[in-house]
Order: sequence, then C-alpha cells, then structure tokens
Amino acid sequence: MNIIFIGARGAGKSKVSRSLSKQTEFPVVSTDSVVVYEAGGVPIPKFVEKHGWKTFRELEYSILQKLQGADGIILDCGGGILFDLDEFGNEVPSQRKLDLLRSLGRIVYLERGIDELIEKVKGDSTRPDLSKEASYRSILEKRLPIYQEAAHFKLNLSKLSKEEATERILDWLGIKSK
Repeated sequence: MNIIFIGARGAGKSKVSRSLSKQTEFPVVSTDSVVVYEAGGVPIPKFVEKHGWKTFRELEYSILQKLQGADGIILDCGGGILFDLDEFGNEVPSQRKLDLLRSLGRIVYLERGIDELIEKVKGDSTRPDLSKEASYRSILEKRLPIYQEAAHFKLNLSKLSKEEATERILDWLGIKSK
C-alpha cells in the first residue's frame, strides 16, 4: 500500500509526509524532488522558465508511470500533480494522472483555507511563479474542487499539528503508530 498526499502549495504535504514516514517507516518520495533529479539537478523554477509548464507536467506524468510498481511509499505530490495544460496553455484536470495516482494508492488531500495558503507561499523563491498566468487565489479556486474530488480522505490542517494530522491518517488507514 502507498499513501499519496495531494493539495495546494503550502498545505503541509512535505511536513506531514515526513512525520508519517517516522511512524510507518515508509520512505517519502517527493515528485518535485524527482523532477529536480530527472532534470539533472536544475531547480524547478529554472526548469519551468526554460522548458515551460507543459514539459514540467509531462515529466510529472512520466514519474508517476515509473512509480507504478512501488509498494510501501509515501508520495508527496507537487501542488499541480492533478493538472495538465490544454493546447492553449490553460490548466485542466488530468484524468491520466488521477488514474495513475488512484492505481498507486490511497489519496489524502491536505487542505487549508485559501487566505492561509496564499500567506504561506508569499515570496517563496523555491517555487515557480504562478502569478504570471493568473493570481494564486484564482488558481486555488479552480484547483480546490479537483483535489476534493480526487481524494479518498480529506484532512484540514488549519488547526492541526503535523503530529495530530499523522495520527488521524494512521487511524483512517488502520495502522498502529510506533
């Protein structure tokens, strides 16, 4: 069994993934880290600047394909994992990625309020700039219902510590913590 985290930038996927890894001893695989590895160490903002979002989304898809045989991992997905770009460059839900994710494991959506998410990612130079195409708020308004629909389990982190979140996920999965 694999545990897959989806949600917006700043939701807490990486922190909860690491906390859950300590409890389960499942290794964490970050799609963003694998992208950097596959791109020869090029940071994601530079990769997107050079190759564009469409190439980035294709690379994400190829990573999910490579993980099809995985068992016993925690997959920490980048915020846009459920999306592709149409022929006009607009972000659209990705059925192909969702199908792969569902075949890989149990999908946990970590959510927070829009204002909280915007505040958490302000000025973060380690992430590609989404504001060139649209405001982060409008991106979130489009993405949040897609995350909701994709998830097997939803958890709002606004008032939870990563440890509390980890306990709730373990309860949901029926796994005893160490």
